[in-house]
Amino acid sequence: MRGVTRFHVLVWLALAMPCVVYAQAANQPAPAASAQLDPPAGESSRSLFELEPRQFQIGGRFTSIDGDPARFQRYQDLRDGLLFTGARYAWEASDAWQARVAADNVGWRDQRYSASYERTGRFVVSGLWDQIPQFYSVDTSTPYTSVNSPLPLPDATQRAIQTGQATLSAYLPLASQFDLRERRNIGTFSVLATPTPQFDVKAGFTTTQHEGELPWGASFGFGNDVEVALPYDSRTNDFNVGTEWTNGRQMLRVGYTGSWFNNLDDTLVWDSPLRLDDDLTAGPGRGRMALWPSNSAQTISAAGYAKFAHRTQVTGFVSYGAWSNNEPLQPFTINATLPQLVLPRANAEADARVFSTNLGLVSRPRNDWQLTARVRRYDYDNQIPVTPIPEFINYDTSIKTSSTGGPEPYAHSRTTFDADAIYTGLSALALTAGYTRNNTGHDFRIFESTGEDVLRLSADTVGSQWVTFRAQYELSDRSGSGLDEALLIEIGEQPKMRHYDVADRSRNRFTGIVDIVPNDLWTFSASGGVGKDNFDDSYFGLQESTFRTLSFAADFREPNGLGGGASYNYERYFGFQQSRSASPGQENDPLRDWTTDSTETVHYFSIFATPPRFGRNTEARVSYDYSHAEGKYLYGVVPGGPLPPPSQLPNVFNKLQQLHLDVRHRLSNRMALTFSYLYEPFRVFDFAFDPTVVNSIVQPSSLVLGYVYRPYTAHSAVIGLRYVP
Repeated sequence: MRGVTRFHVLVWLALAMPCVVYAQAANQPAPAASAQLDPPAGESSRSLFELEPRQFQIGGRFTSIDGDPARFQRYQDLRDGLLFTGARYAWEASDAWQARVAADNVGWRDQRYSASYERTGRFVVSGLWDQIPQFYSVDTSTPYTSVNSPLPLPDATQRAIQTGQATLSAYLPLASQFDLRERRNIGTFSVLATPTPQFDVKAGFTTTQHEGELPWGASFGFGNDVEVALPYDSRTNDFNVGTEWTNGRQMLRVGYTGSWFNNLDDTLVWDSPLRLDDDLTAGPGRGRMALWPSNSAQTISAAGYAKFAHRTQVTGFVSYGAWSNNEPLQPFTINATLPQLVLPRANAEADARVFSTNLGLVSRPRNDWQLTARVRRYDYDNQIPVTPIPEFINYDTSIKTSSTGGPEPYAHSRTTFDADAIYTGLSALALTAGYTRNNTGHDFRIFESTGEDVLRLSADTVGSQWVTFRAQYELSDRSGSGLDEALLIEIGEQPKMRHYDVADRSRNRFTGIVDIVPNDLWTFSASGGVGKDNFDDSYFGLQESTFRTLSFAADFREPNGLGGGASYNYERYFGFQQSRSASPGQENDPLRDWTTDSTETVHYFSIFATPPRFGRNTEARVSYDYSHAEGKYLYGVVPGGPLPPPSQLPNVFNKLQQLHLDVRHRLSNRMALTFSYLYEPFRVFDFAFDPTVVNSIVQPSSLVLGYVYRPYTAHSAVIGLRYVP
């Protein structure tokens, strides 16, 4: 309560500051003309909310959070303290050169810096440093005693649980609470040189460091689930260089892109909470898991266009890439009591070749006709060597014969053809008819290939100054060929299972948007859409999905600064799936089928106001946003079948509100007082991550982190001074 009271005091102080300033000015003699505090007319006409090319802002931030501070600050840093932000400084010498630097949230976890220098018409150099934190939780606890792999547990406790002298509850007094967080540090540098007006050379380098910990599942099987704080330390370096030549009618661009990912923590090893010693049947005393392997990708590309007679332009793009991963293969098991199976080779030797191209044509043979066509091709060629694995270790407890004989080198290709004809001969409408053909090929998928035909019809307004609209209807049908149900049987799946990304599907979609501008003051808009996907030939898997969207918005603005607006969005998504619960010998019993209906509904409302200035020197902005999303799952079984009626899960929901208030008061032509306030309440319920469900790090046969979804109510205010040199 003291934090909330402090915020109420801050709000009233900030709102009272302009009055205090005016009162102080009234008790002082009128300043001379040369020392006048009021800004010149031209200066005072600029809004205090406009970003100046030269400015600095320093102040203090005060934050009070009742509830979950991690979710409130998920990708930002809003702690109390001194805040230096919004710093901008620019230099320029007529049209010869200019330089700019910027800094935001200096010294905080989400700080950001940028700089650029440009010699007009000759070259541009720019750089950026950006830190993006991710704050997971302050509630997490773990008995693991290291932040680096391997993650150890106390041997004595493991031994006591293994021999039956203790249970998982023995880890409770050993667990320490910690903040679970990670952060990305992104640095970029780019150069653009223009030796001649027709020729450009561009190069860029980006390095991204990802470090910290994230919640991770490290299970020993269904009977022993484990969650750990995964140590993560990786770096990605991306480099690109290219040249471009153009003379207005033709353009040619060639380039190279290289990307190198290096994971310093590529293997996770952790102790089992149930046992200390390896056992032939009970399992190992430790677990081991391969994480993201270090890899690289090299790509060369070329693009260009050429203009021809009859207002015709041809564009093209082609690229060829080589992807590689040659990290050491991980042994089959960490359990020393099991035979160590021979690896097929020492390293992954994983390579792929990627080819893509895009060719386009745009032509206007007549004033009221425009024709467009485009062909795209993407080919992923997996060149990993054949990897025979006749046997593997199952859950680190036993040797099992592989049903596939080893991993299958998945690969795919995609070819897309688009064509559109646009007719603008009507006085107020542009009519478009379009056709798309999608062909895909797959290696080691249940369908050898798929083909899809798409018909598009749309209408747009042309030449109207007060109303514009667009309506589009899309009808498509996708079917697969070369069905191989044996691939599903091979991995223990139902032969009637279909994967929704390649399954036969019919689609109907309609979307529309209209904008009305009756005068210079008002703008109205509305949009909506409906759509449905049917998977009629899928007995198991996704059967149907639909969506409904609707939105309205209105904006008002007067020349004196008075303005405001409101918007409302509604979204609804529905899905229907079917599966079967069967033990060996029951696979063909349709009475054991069960279904899932899932529905998600979202309501979003936003309102903002920009009142005119209060006096000559005070401005304010206020906005309020409200969103509410609710999801529900309805499970069904065959009436009279052997499956018992399911226990329905409660609905999940989240509700977020945000109230923003910004007040700025000009103290002089170079200095302004700033005040911003954020009120943000968040409510959430999830049947898997609710505190009533995950109420301890010890669950039945599980050792977890205690990560949950918690609500919060947050107040955050910043009081500062903005200086414009």
